[in-house]
Amino acid sequence: MSVHAQRARYLPVERGFNIERPPIEPQAFVAETTRAFADDAPTGFTPLDLSAVLGTAYAATTPFMLARYARVRRGEQLPCTLPASGEMWAILRGRGTLQRGGETLEWRERDMFALPGGVVSTWRAEEDAVLWVATDEPILAFEGVRPERVERAPIECTHYRADDVARELRALYDRPIGPDTPGRALFMTTERTEALGTCLPSMTLTLNAVRPGEAQRRHRHNAAAIVLALNESRCTSTIGGRTFPWTRHVTLLTPAGVEHDHRNAATDGMVTDDDVALALIVQDGGLHYYGRTMGFAFA
Repeated sequence: MSVHAQRARYLPVERGFNIERPPIEPQAFVAETTRAFADDAPTGFTPLDLSAVLGTAYAATTPFMLARYARVRRGEQLPCTLPASGEMWAILRGRGTLQRGGETLEWRERDMFALPGGVVSTWRAEEDAVLWVATDEPILAFEGVRPERVERAPIECTHYRADDVARELRALYDRPIGPDTPGRALFMTTERTEALGTCLPSMTLTLNAVRPGEAQRRHRHNAAAIVLALNESRCTSTIGGRTFPWTRHVTLLTPAGVEHDHRNAATDGMVTDDDVALALIVQDGGLHYYGRTMGFAFA
């Protein structure tokens, strides 16, 4: 028998059909947030890593996504090359510069970026900084593939400037929504992915707002969601029957298929921007939209 034939395996239907995996629970990554924002935190990454639950040999927050906090101390730099098709970054605190492929970009608090993966990046901080990044690294690790060459990457370096984002949010806050509108959300796309309606081909990046007295109706979808609270107001999320109060810069996890809602308590008097709850949400929705498997439904 050849070595090639020796590699063949044959499974009965009981082992090859309806394969079960360990469940993923809704949760808040409070400890990781605390570590990343600690006064003495060193420059480096704090991954939101559930690989022990998922049974993977690589870091993953969900089967298809990985999120991290990144701390860059004043005057220091954080070099990285992430094995992903793309990277989605949010600047939570601080300012500095990003160097990639001969380009230098300035960044500050509330800026966001969509970047091709697999490229050497150097984040330099002019003041203490905390960043947040989500990628599709687990997909590539699962398939055993590497990022595409930058000239063939699915996206180009894209900068969502804080002032531009603020202008878009103002329109979002004031927009009337009907009872069947899924939520008050702004989808961030790029020149190459605009037709898909996603940020990366496989992942969506949105800013979701909940005005005082509003609620995003309980719903479900087959995409997992990683939710980063940017402004908590008095908002809570109920995920799979568990209620999580929003806390600024804490990340929540909504597993795929789990019913959830977001509710912001009413406030007295005039509503200001500080009263509007705001979250950055990434989902592996691009995969499900393309596969016709999103399965969105109100509960």
